[in-house]
Amino acid sequence: MATWYAGHRTVAAMEPLMGEEVVCLTMNSWDPPKLILHAPGDGRVWQAEFAEDTGRSSALDAALRAAGAVFPSVREAPEEEVALYFEEHREELPTAVFTAVGHYCGLSIDRAVVEAGELPLVILPSAR
Repeated sequence: MATWYAGHRTVAAMEPLMGEEVVCLTMNSWDPPKLILHAPGDGRVWQAEFAEDTGRSSALDAALRAAGAVFPSVREAPEEEVALYFEEHREELPTAVFTAVGHYCGLSIDRAVVEAGELPLVILPSAR
């Protein structure tokens, strides 16, 4: 579970600042659903479940669609087709979401390095 997701609404110091963009992914393993949160820097936070976009027609939404991380919804197709598509592609969904966000943010992290436990330490300065 992502710390920022858990606290951004209740901890004043975690509110997104004007001009500060935050993209937060949380798998919510203990409390589904898996979520994408996007604070584009205008003081607001948009939220979507994995398999959806934020509905803001943003560059992040375009990246999610390009990576195949947005699945058909019942607004677009019959419920049976939507359920079948989800069942066929649900295992690919986390990879598609993380790939889309990586492309959007310009980040690339080698999966083998992560799985080997050799990911280098990165410290980001906090805003005060």
